[in-house]
Amino acid sequence: MNMNMQSVLKAAAIGAIVNGILAVLGNGLTYALPAVGIISSIFLCCGGFLIPVATGALYGFFTPGRETLQQAALGGGISGVVAGIAYGILNSIMVLVLALVNGLEIADAIAGSTGTLIGSCCGAVIFGFILGAVGGAIWSAMQKDK
Repeated sequence: MNMNMQSVLKAAAIGAIVNGILAVLGNGLTYALPAVGIISSIFLCCGGFLIPVATGALYGFFTPGRETLQQAALGGGISGVVAGIAYGILNSIMVLVLALVNGLEIADAIAGSTGTLIGSCCGAVIFGFILGAVGGAIWSAMQKDK
């Protein structure tokens, strides 16, 4: 199955940047204004579902020519996984930094950061692929109507 890796990288980079902004804003707002933490958690939850779909659709947007539905879904899924893993890494770094700023011992901060990394990356592999594939398939289906 042919897949355009340049399009995968472009879509994943944009998804990773948006995920990174959400991670920094979400964790930063929760630390700076704890009362706003509930609102920022809602944005992070919505972003966790919408960004992989948009990343998968971006794969289709960046891919020249027409692809089959299967190719678009696979490329979108891989783009969603890469963007999700980048989010998991950045989010775990933010958790580590904020835990140290809050005065936790380094062992506790590393344990929390490692748990965040494992949970985020496992979720990225499963949900990032599924939702990214949905985005790629939706883009491909929309293009066939034109």
